[in-house]
Amino acid sequence: MHRPVDGAFHTATSFDPPFPARRLGEGWPLWILEHRGHELYFASPEEMTHVAGVLGQKVLPDPRVLGAEFGAVNSHWLSRMDKVWLSWKVRQEVVRKLDSAREKARDFP
Repeated sequence: MHRPVDGAFHTATSFDPPFPARRLGEGWPLWILEHRGHELYFASPEEMTHVAGVLGQKVLPDPRVLGAEFGAVNSHWLSRMDKVWLSWKVRQEVVRKLDSAREKARDFP
């Protein structure tokens, strides 16, 4: 999602799209979606949009294809997602919650 512009992810100082700015005295923003006893953590509204786009597909894409671009064939978040969340009914619930959370995240300065 946030691609490093100036080096490897762990050493990069610039990303596309950029991460939200750090708030003085509060740190980096973090959004947490809790659903059916599980949590997803997001560093930006763009990540929420990406996850909603993937989970909103009736037929899920192959995680190996999604992770291949980054050399993370079996490390893509979709391949690590709890199986309870993979049914179409649950994914629709998660996407609705993500849509609501993105609306609230837009108000974040």
